Amino acid sequence: MVSVLPQPSETQLAGDVAIASEAGPVWPMKNWAYYIELKKRLESHGLVVNVLPKRSSLLEHLADVQNHRCVVGGDSLPMHFALGTGIPCVTLFTCTSPWEIYGYGIQTKIISPLLEQFFYKRGYDARATTAITLEQVESAAFARLEPSTARARTSCE
Repeated sequence: MVSVLPQPSETQLAGDVAIASEAGPVWPMKNWAYYIELKKRLESHGLVVNVLPKRSSLLEHLADVQNHRCVVGGDSLPMHFALGTGIPCVTLFTCTSPWEIYGYGIQTKIISPLLEQFFYKRGYDARATTAITLEQVESAAFARLEPSTARARTSCE
């Protein structure tokens, strides 16, 4: 894959799964309610999981994404960085259009069953942030990781 993105800055944040839990103030319904629980569940299977921090530059943020094997989050900048650099991702669509994003065969889209009700609304309703289940996202994250990780998960259950 040929990248047209600039060379990222070096960061020490690395692991198996990067969680992009904050979408910013414009789209509060993108902030899924179960990111903390997802992190705990994935870590219980031996995975290194990091919540992406706010960075002083986009190049640091890009490095954080590239230093992981999978990105889980909403329709946000980390998702676009993942898609642009070939990092598998699981994207939750709670209030924005999943049809406008091309997944390049590396994205799993999880579309809220309440999407129509909250489509392009910028307010906040807790139902939008809880309509996608923890189990759906956990399963999709394991499916996006290497097959050896999925086998290890099965043996831990």
